[in-house]
Amino acid sequence: MHRLRADDLLRRYRARILFIGCLCALVAACDGDDGPPGPAGPAGPPGPPPAVVASAASAIEATISDVTINSAPIVTFRLSDGSGRPVIGLPASAVSFTIAKLVPGADGNASQWQSYLVREEIADGDAPDVLPSALQATTENAASGEFTDLNDGSYRYTFATDITSLPDVSFDALLTHRVSLEIRGLVPVVNPVYTFRPQDGATTDLFTRDIVSTTTCNRCHDQLAIHGGARFEVGGCVLCHNPGSTDQDSGETVDFKVMVHKIHRGADLPSVVAGGQYAIYGFGEREHDYSQVVFPQDIRNCVTCHNADDPATPEGGNWTTAPTREACGSCHDDVDFVTGIGHSDADFPASNADCTICHSDGGFVGPIEESHALLAQRAADEFEFNIIDISGTGPGEFPAVTLSVTDPTNGDAAYDIELDAPFTQGGGASRLAVSVGWQTADFANEGSQTATASAGTPAQPIGMNPLFGGAVETGDNLFTVTSTTPLPIDVAGSGIVTIDGHPARDVDGDGTVDRLPVTGASAFFAITDMAAVPRRQVVDIEKCQNCHQSLSLHGNNRTDNIDLCVTCHNPNATDINRRSSAGIDESNSADGKDEQAVDFKRMIHMLHAGGTLQSPLVVYGFNGSVNDFSHVVYPGRLANCSGCHREDTYYPLGPGVQATTIDTGPDRSTAFDDVNISPTTAVCTACHDSDLARAHVEQNGGAFDVVQGADGMMISLERGAITETCAVCHGPDRLADVEAVHAF
Repeated sequence: MHRLRADDLLRRYRARILFIGCLCALVAACDGDDGPPGPAGPAGPPGPPPAVVASAASAIEATISDVTINSAPIVTFRLSDGSGRPVIGLPASAVSFTIAKLVPGADGNASQWQSYLVREEIADGDAPDVLPSALQATTENAASGEFTDLNDGSYRYTFATDITSLPDVSFDALLTHRVSLEIRGLVPVVNPVYTFRPQDGATTDLFTRDIVSTTTCNRCHDQLAIHGGARFEVGGCVLCHNPGSTDQDSGETVDFKVMVHKIHRGADLPSVVAGGQYAIYGFGEREHDYSQVVFPQDIRNCVTCHNADDPATPEGGNWTTAPTREACGSCHDDVDFVTGIGHSDADFPASNADCTICHSDGGFVGPIEESHALLAQRAADEFEFNIIDISGTGPGEFPAVTLSVTDPTNGDAAYDIELDAPFTQGGGASRLAVSVGWQTADFANEGSQTATASAGTPAQPIGMNPLFGGAVETGDNLFTVTSTTPLPIDVAGSGIVTIDGHPARDVDGDGTVDRLPVTGASAFFAITDMAAVPRRQVVDIEKCQNCHQSLSLHGNNRTDNIDLCVTCHNPNATDINRRSSAGIDESNSADGKDEQAVDFKRMIHMLHAGGTLQSPLVVYGFNGSVNDFSHVVYPGRLANCSGCHREDTYYPLGPGVQATTIDTGPDRSTAFDDVNISPTTAVCTACHDSDLARAHVEQNGGAFDVVQGADGMMISLERGAITETCAVCHGPDRLADVEAVHAF
């Protein structure tokens, strides 16, 4: 064994001691000053937002990101909660898919979507069972195939159906395809659509047959939500509502272009007018009868839905260039194109290939858009009513209004209303009316002399007729008409002058003059105010026109001017004169009343609420005609006040708004003996008319038996002086804010 010498051991020991000493010195040096801190490093990338579970999400947005088809289609989609957070945990049973191809048109036939997913509905013995069976496009629930939650808000679904090998529907990768999904059992989810070409995955520059848009539908419908609130997008609707789908119970096709036309024409369908019915049977064989639907404008106004200028609907002009028996026959359902019966005076049979022979530019009948032209409205564009001046507007004075009627399409050339034919047609065909009303805080027209104690129409403005010698020409086609009734001696504030009526012209060549719906004119004037104070602006005529296109009422007399409407439809106005003149009272009226309020703020709400009311609105018109609005179905969401109102005008009502007359009392000529509904109550109970709602408003200061004096004080005949306290709970930012409760 090798042995170390003693001096070697000593050297090694000394070396170790030296090393340890150096190490201690280094460690001791760490106890010195650390020095200033260095600059902060760059921020790291943000982490992903936290996920939210589908069942707990307050909102869900869905997008389809990709579809591939090699055999069974594979769909990738994503869910978020609207604030960027991914939504996870979607149950497979909550989501369903549909897929279809777009088959090009040929020989005059329209292109059409054809679903790959089809079911057969068999007659079950329950009426009506018009057909023994019928095929219908359907959806595939994700529980049927392979459903994968990728746990980042993304999902993947592989169909159970291999659409490339179906026996009855061929697959063509060169055609446009579309996939849509729907989600049920959670918060409402707008169903996304994904349009693509399977061959190369292209999603742009495709033929899509996009003819109408959801945005256009929602101008009336607020948000189109069908089939239990799970289907919202027209692009998805057409995948099932295609020519291959039929309602077995009614025998009616549910092809979108046919069904939607027939629904909107409803009560005016020739088959319904002849005593028939248009109904479709839905889930659980529930009958949906559209025979009373009234389209709120002229059905010929096709551009309301079909907008060729909308980038979202590149085929929006198809109705003018690609007519078919199916599309045209949906409204003209008294025509049998196979036999020709009802198709022109010649009973001409025709196929789709024949349509453009007649219905085209240069064809025998001419362009379709000309066949549907609203000639009276077009002619009305050649007239404009102008208020040039109003004088004699002080208390006790006789108002004088200077006016003209000009042609905007001809350099504003002025008409001679004494000589020009549109203004000289008799029998009520030509009409101009100049009206003066007051006060603009809330029109009452107190002292207008339109009614005596027992006769006449209460609370109407002073009326003047400038036609047939009623005006004096005071300039080059300027005419002045002067009232024979003075403004009341005690009137104050500001007033309004309006012009309404209709020139007359035979626009369709049938030998009968037509009333032209010219937009009414209005202007405000000062009575005792330093300057004219306009009436409050609550609703927009543009919003009315979203559904009505042109709001023209009372025989085309009053058109597209809300100020004109409220001058007559004021808080003190009722239909008592129309009823009493026709011998109508509570004993024989349709609603068991002597009179009905026609105050705009109450009447319009009741009219649109229609059949949802416990006591629907009934108003009597000329010659005792009955206008029963119980059939009205508002196409939007009735609680959405912003559908008609300007922002922040739906509550509170504002100062000066008057109570609504429901009983004109013993003297029609004055409102001060009327029985009224207090103003806020009059508005809210126009829709909320249940007994419970009535009790609620009465407990909070509202009343249905108010007498209101000139000072505005309201005295309940039963309870004495009252003050509505609705704003305590329903005012802005309060416990039950109207906007929040109505959820719009």
